[in-house]
Amino acid sequence: MADDEQETYKLWRIRKTVMQLCHDRGYLVTQDELDQTLDRFKQQFGDKPSERRPARNQMFVFFPEEPKVGIKTIKTYCQRMQEENISRAIIVVQTGMTPSAKQSLVDMAPKYILEQFLEA
Repeated sequence: MADDEQETYKLWRIRKTVMQLCHDRGYLVTQDELDQTLDRFKQQFGDKPSERRPARNQMFVFFPEEPKVGIKTIKTYCQRMQEENISRAIIVVQTGMTPSAKQSLVDMAPKYILEQFLEA
């Protein structure tokens, strides 16, 4: 697979999982979104999906670039959530989070609920 194809496939798998996570938490997710094929994903987002800005009263899904997420990134995400008046988010991490970042998630609850999801 070429790099673009691998990235598209990875994002499609992540999106399918995030849709299921949202559905499991009571957010409105259609059956079409849950069953979306890779081909339909490519038709909707193209071969290089880009981040769309969510509407108010929605859940953020963050994809940090750094392999291990630290407290600085968590603070940045919380500032964004505060600015957008959004209280829930999922952070899709590559390898994990530092202990201080994990503790900050606990400290911010219940005002901000950030859940960690391992990309692998």
